[in-house]
Amino acid sequence: MRSNRKYKYLLLLGCMLCSFLSQAFEYTIPFTLYENKILIEVVIEKKKYNFVFDSGAMSLLDLDVVNMKKAKNVAIDLQAEDANEQKKKLDVVQVPSLKLENINFKDGYFAVHDFDAINERSCVPIAGIFGSNLMNNLVWKIDFARKVLIVSDQSFTEHRDVAISFEKEAFSNVPYTKLNIRGELIDLVLDTGAGDALTIGKTTFDKIKDETFLEGTGASATSLFGNNEGVFYEDSMNISFASQPTQIFKGIHTTVQGNEMALLGIDFLKHYQPIFDYKANKLLLLTEKEPASHPVSSWGFGLAGKEGKLIVINLFNIPELQAQFKVGDQIIAVNDIETEKLDKLQLCRVIELRKQKDTLVLTKSDGTRVTVKKLDLQTYF
Repeated sequence: MRSNRKYKYLLLLGCMLCSFLSQAFEYTIPFTLYENKILIEVVIEKKKYNFVFDSGAMSLLDLDVVNMKKAKNVAIDLQAEDANEQKKKLDVVQVPSLKLENINFKDGYFAVHDFDAINERSCVPIAGIFGSNLMNNLVWKIDFARKVLIVSDQSFTEHRDVAISFEKEAFSNVPYTKLNIRGELIDLVLDTGAGDALTIGKTTFDKIKDETFLEGTGASATSLFGNNEGVFYEDSMNISFASQPTQIFKGIHTTVQGNEMALLGIDFLKHYQPIFDYKANKLLLLTEKEPASHPVSSWGFGLAGKEGKLIVINLFNIPELQAQFKVGDQIIAVNDIETEKLDKLQLCRVIELRKQKDTLVLTKSDGTRVTVKKLDLQTYF
């Protein structure tokens, strides 16, 4: 097992105890897909919270929720590492009861983190992460068409033509497997908390890159403890899994950031009706129907709120974009939304506008108005 995982644990956290009916069960749990994150509603002490359904992490709880609840501190020295390979010591608590529909998760372990920075840039408040230590010993089917999770204590019998064996990290139960990418065999976290189809580290990319890839600068990804700053890359690659070497997945949009971390995320999984079987230790996929080919649509630059300003935080090295912006530029208006003194409502309106529109007019701090259009990134690979 590689030492660089999404989360590392120095001491044993113990077993997760769940309260179920004595007979086999199956429950359907609705979810919403927000910014390519699966959000589910959990109940702690009769109050509802939004949690991210994240197989690539151990469960986490917002510090504000911990301060309000009857959580018990646990004497565990926990060194956590996020998807951008930033490290931080976290406290651990034990929550007496967390309910997900009719399932009662008792005495679950949660790392504690202050979610204020996350919620500053999210238009939906997030109170925690429902991680793999809670998913363990159960079977989770993700139905993206109906936007439901189906959970059971028994393996599903419905047909899936690809079965990817995985191992689980000690303590966190995060599933990982081996991926073959351009002849390199690398460790890969199966991560429902990652939005991109595939993320790999720069160490791997340096070994396999060809002449056609797209480079960018700035904060390429935001994770639990901060941004991934510097140079990042995007490419399109064919991949296969070590346990299913003859099954080739073609043209997978790949993001390159950090040094070591490799994650398989939502933009891949959503095409294959995935089942995470933590009892058989397999990820099951239905690949009989090839995913429809769609453009990789992007504005080519990122915007984020920072100290009450709307800032260009990253930018692909595309000449027509570089002629218009540079990282750090302040945007004081997006169409008719004034953002010179940015508040949360304005930020959320801008986020929605970027989803809905293909063309925007941006006003820079010097008064220059720039018309931008969405790009198909695949034309640059």
